[in-house]
Amino acid sequence: MQKSHSSICFIVNPAAGKGDRQTLHRIISGEAEARWHTSEVVNVQANDSVSELAKRKAQTFDIIVACGGDGTVNSVVSGLAETNATLGVLPIGTGNDFAKAIQVRCSLTRCFEILQHHPPVPIDLIRYSGDADGWCVNTLGLGLDGLANYYSKSYKWLSGPIVYVLGAIKSAWKFRGSQVQLNVDGDRFSEKLLMMTACNGKWEGGKFYLAPDADLTDGLINFITIKKISFLKILFYLPFFRWGPQKWMKELKTELSREIDILSELPLAVHADGEHAGSEIRNLKINIVPGALKVITGY
Repeated sequence: MQKSHSSICFIVNPAAGKGDRQTLHRIISGEAEARWHTSEVVNVQANDSVSELAKRKAQTFDIIVACGGDGTVNSVVSGLAETNATLGVLPIGTGNDFAKAIQVRCSLTRCFEILQHHPPVPIDLIRYSGDADGWCVNTLGLGLDGLANYYSKSYKWLSGPIVYVLGAIKSAWKFRGSQVQLNVDGDRFSEKLLMMTACNGKWEGGKFYLAPDADLTDGLINFITIKKISFLKILFYLPFFRWGPQKWMKELKTELSREIDILSELPLAVHADGEHAGSEIRNLKINIVPGALKVITGY
């Protein structure tokens, strides 16, 4: 096997997914040594800031690989944003929505082949600021979406998409919407909204096909809003999101945008790529940054 001259660092989240951690570390180390002249495998420790670790490694390595789920990817992306490093993904978490979007939800052997041989592609990132500040690569959810994600973390004995479904049901019971002032690319309006999600990728929560038309490279946000609806109607809608928003969902609206300003009457829960960003968010500015990060994809 001919080795690559690119330098590569694997940042491994030992808490991601299931299975034998030592075996996983051995597999990654073996593949790294066999395929690259310069490589390092780093296990994230309990007190580590993954974003700071990724930012530091980006000064030395060409490629930084997030080994974990969407939360690990989000932390690594936050460290790599505004650097020259390239992101790779080894999807070993329970939620791998971004890996699905870049077509690397495959066997470990195939993932290593992609990392070694595929050229990087520049993709867009979502930048948010205000009552919370950070980067997002897949989806940024507010209201019902953010609260569902928050509650889903409490189901420690379960894993997979079912935890998000349970979180969504609990959040639908507790949260009934907020009056929100929106400025979407200069178009101002006020509505009572249950949910707002800024999508760069197509999927979230494992099985929810929230934005079928989203494109990581088009310089646009797919902004989804849902008006206030009854608890029973939410329960009825939920299963259909496995196939994407339906035309008969009259309370749901999708629009393409580049910049969104949000001012909410009530505090909102917010998640960025499944990572809790806060529960008291009222004011948030969201914008797309085209081609902000180089990523190795399975395209």
